[in-house]
Amino acid sequence: MKVLTINMSKLLLPLLLISICCVITYGAPANSTKSQCSTGNDADKCMMHLLLIGDPKYKFPENMVTMNTHCRQIKNYENCIKDYSKKCLQSFPRQVTGVLAYGVAKTNKGYCTNKKRKDSFIEIGKCANNIKHLGDACMKTYIDDLQGIENFKDAKLKLPIACCNFYKMKQCILISVEKNGKPVCSDSNYQEIERIIDGYSYDVLQLICGEYTEDSDKCQSLLPKTPKKRSSQKSTRSLLPPFINILSTSTVENI
Repeated sequence: MKVLTINMSKLLLPLLLISICCVITYGAPANSTKSQCSTGNDADKCMMHLLLIGDPKYKFPENMVTMNTHCRQIKNYENCIKDYSKKCLQSFPRQVTGVLAYGVAKTNKGYCTNKKRKDSFIEIGKCANNIKHLGDACMKTYIDDLQGIENFKDAKLKLPIACCNFYKMKQCILISVEKNGKPVCSDSNYQEIERIIDGYSYDVLQLICGEYTEDSDKCQSLLPKTPKKRSSQKSTRSLLPPFINILSTSTVENI
């Protein structure tokens, strides 16, 4: 009996240690996920990188080496946003965020499929870098507008106003290309940049904007109603956090 007792003790000790390790190992993701969801910092940074415009450190590729680096990074940023969306968001914000991330990633990856497509993206590099600071400013204004819209009292109009301000942001970027990009920016550069913006946004605008389209005159009366961002609101790196907050107080029925 004495021998048996000693053997059981030797057996139980490793099992106890394994159990403790399992508690620590399986407990960590819950805390990590809770922190990830409460701040959203990783997803915010990933969206900033994925959108390119608004990322102060991003430089558009001007050769094949930097283009290949750009292409390798896209999937990681897309997965980062999808992972956050899946773990942290409710149904409607998760659906719309997924469509947004997919549209941006799909457009970016479309320029990575072959050499001809890569060359067409490289071709806008000098132009895009020339007006990059202006495009970043357009995006910053849009993010501030979204943060202001978070405070709008009528939940039914939050998404329409967000859509209208997106069209304003798009025009801000294109005007920067047209007026400040020359002689570096050609007409074909202008058209390609517009295609990129439309590729990023088409699917999500179709989903949330309804009759508030780019060609509609409905935005004329809505844009002046855009609330100012409050001084107490902390700036975000990308449009994602305020956009999610707007979605969280809106429903499909609001569109």
